[in-house]
Amino acid sequence: MLKEEFIAGMVTGAIAFGGTGAAAAGLLAQPSMQSIYVNGRPVYCTAYAISGNNYVQLRDIGQAVGFAVSYDWATDSVQISTGTQPTVATVPTATTAPQPMTAKPTQPTVTPVSATNSRDYSQDANPEIFTSDLPREFYNSARHAYLNAEKMAASFDRDRRKADESLAVSLPAGTRLTSKMKNVCHELGGVFYNYEISENSLYVYAFPRTDSDLSRPSVQAIIETAKRFGSDREKAEYLAETICDRLEYAYDRNIDSWNKAMDSGGKAVCSGYASAFNRMGRAAGLNVLTVGSKTGNHAWNIVYCDNEWLTVDLTHYDTSHSEANWFQPEHPKMKPDNLDEVEFVKSAKEKSIGNLKKTEER
Repeated sequence: MLKEEFIAGMVTGAIAFGGTGAAAAGLLAQPSMQSIYVNGRPVYCTAYAISGNNYVQLRDIGQAVGFAVSYDWATDSVQISTGTQPTVATVPTATTAPQPMTAKPTQPTVTPVSATNSRDYSQDANPEIFTSDLPREFYNSARHAYLNAEKMAASFDRDRRKADESLAVSLPAGTRLTSKMKNVCHELGGVFYNYEISENSLYVYAFPRTDSDLSRPSVQAIIETAKRFGSDREKAEYLAETICDRLEYAYDRNIDSWNKAMDSGGKAVCSGYASAFNRMGRAAGLNVLTVGSKTGNHAWNIVYCDNEWLTVDLTHYDTSHSEANWFQPEHPKMKPDNLDEVEFVKSAKEKSIGNLKKTEER
């Protein structure tokens, strides 16, 4: 880090909403090394220590718990949505004229599986991923929801936030709900659907999700261009190159929100690089995860490209141009936290990907 401290401008409440670094007016702010967890799961976001308090962007925490945080220019207010997130108006940039989205991104269509006739998906998975916290029964429920997300979301009662239980695969009565199950549901979520499981509803269920951070015209243009590439690897490399071209590492920790920075160039730290690749990659049809290391205070991505999972660390690549950080089987220096959850999600998504491709070929 070239610059450990900076004088920041304005603070909004106890948690910062804006894209720049949070700090009280005239107070000295330092990047905070405080670990942040949501439901026992680490959240990798930029935090600042000011007068004994830690400040983070509300949008970062919102993404971790599945609600949307956005700014409504019409009412000059911060909008928080805990259910299905509304589309929020954006401000045109000077370089990109606002254009309507040519086509709403959709998850590839799959053949729905009847809950009563669903087979044991866990038989196709690596048995080493199953533990007392992440059992086979949960795997079957999670993968069933992933494959039937479109149908589940269509029947979801938004007003009552009520799922159609007939579409779900329930876990056996008395199954202990664990924090790792909730974490896996969060990682399964993307730009199309969120996934939930609760003590009162022991099954994984999908419901609609719309993310306002993808609504900027410049971001939509990048996503639409990525979709035109023939292979997953080509899509992923295009997105990675574009992100590195647009973003600059914020050595002074004076950062922009990732989607704002993608307009015409801006500053980000590891969480911004990883979020940009995760969000745009998923919208372009890639299976992407954001992972991180608490001890390394760092976040990066893994992406499924042409039948294999690859690691891409855009922060380190953009600052070092080392090929060791560019689409490799393993990270050159770090291991992700919660590796059991990561391997579980990778297996569920990888097996689901195989099903999707077979469906499309028929």
